[in-house]
Amino acid sequence: MPDRPKQRIAILGAGLSGQAALRLVHALGDHGQLFDEKAGEGASIYEASCVAEFGAFILSPGFAAAHPWRLMAEASGKPCYSELGFAAQYWKGAIYAVTGTNGKTTITNLLAEALQASGRVALTAGNIGYPLSDAVLSAVNQTTSVVVCEVSSFQAELPVGLELDALLWSNFAEDHLDRYDSMWAYFAAKAQLFACLKDDGICVLGESLQPWLERFQQQHPLRVKFDTSAPCPLELSIHSSYRSEPHCKNLELVARFWNAMDLPSAGLETAANQGQLAPHRLKLEATWQGVCFWNDSKATNFHAALAALHALSGPIYWIGGGRGKGGDLATFGQAVLERVEAVFLYGEIADEFARHLNNDSVPVQVYTDLEAAVQAATIAARVRDPSHVLLSPGFASLDQFNSYAERGKCFISAVLSLMRADPSD
Repeated sequence: MPDRPKQRIAILGAGLSGQAALRLVHALGDHGQLFDEKAGEGASIYEASCVAEFGAFILSPGFAAAHPWRLMAEASGKPCYSELGFAAQYWKGAIYAVTGTNGKTTITNLLAEALQASGRVALTAGNIGYPLSDAVLSAVNQTTSVVVCEVSSFQAELPVGLELDALLWSNFAEDHLDRYDSMWAYFAAKAQLFACLKDDGICVLGESLQPWLERFQQQHPLRVKFDTSAPCPLELSIHSSYRSEPHCKNLELVARFWNAMDLPSAGLETAANQGQLAPHRLKLEATWQGVCFWNDSKATNFHAALAALHALSGPIYWIGGGRGKGGDLATFGQAVLERVEAVFLYGEIADEFARHLNNDSVPVQVYTDLEAAVQAATIAARVRDPSHVLLSPGFASLDQFNSYAERGKCFISAVLSLMRADPSD
């Protein structure tokens, strides 16, 4: 690590990113102290008297702008980093950032796999679940390496220290309105990444961003050069996961970036034909008695759920619900009703959302838990052959589950239990 003055750094949040930041802080020879609202795990409770003790702060993405701890840290005038921004200062290679309302993980994985297939040393980090701090501490932290970082709006709120060689922004749609007071505030949070681009950085945007970008530039003129390269030509096998919606849009964005970088198409073509999608992203988990069971638990917002509904053809028995994140339930509900045979809701949002789904043509049923909704949807779907039971919830998982992954596993388990229990199979 480079020589630099040693300092005391407060790390707010003792989760995955906070623990990784602490490891990096110690490796730098600094003194780091964890603070967490639940204390324990070596963490303490943060108070106003703590501010003077530290020269910088690293904040978990969970601390929204109005959180008292974040307000105290920012009011100090001292550097306030996200884990991503702090670690980026010590990453020796290139940093490619990927953001968007949906498709971030798919694009991040695909881009890293394509770079690897082209002979580059590349890895993924950020919101994808592997903190950049750990990458900095690894043997792959070399000038010739590339890290592809999935960046959420929460991480983009604190961009200090983050310098990007490239930015890929997939799309923009309604989400996180429980954290932001408007769509504009949500867009502005992500738009801070523009200022992180190096002068020669490449920026590739999805089509849905254009009206938002035009409005943003009226208030905040940008020096960014937006690349408009066409996608590089690719030959996809019939088995490629990227032939169908919405994944083909993600591939198109990466192919545009690939062309802008003047990279040979072979590496991207190999990754697109051989790569697997992230778990719980519109995956066919089972086919049984004419029913296809699709796990799209990662769809935690309206845009993602509607993309899944439009990707399937034939009768759809849709399972939705979870914890609300704000947004226009009535408009979302109307769009759902246009695509499905029946609706099966569960979780915190179920009763409220059901009130927006009053109609005479599409049955709407409410259940306490996901397992009951799966059972009811399966019974209904078996009347039609073929048909689809689709879990694409459109809401957060954190009312009944610790993550969307746990929710997806619950769906798979419920499907397998029904298959085992039916003596007619």
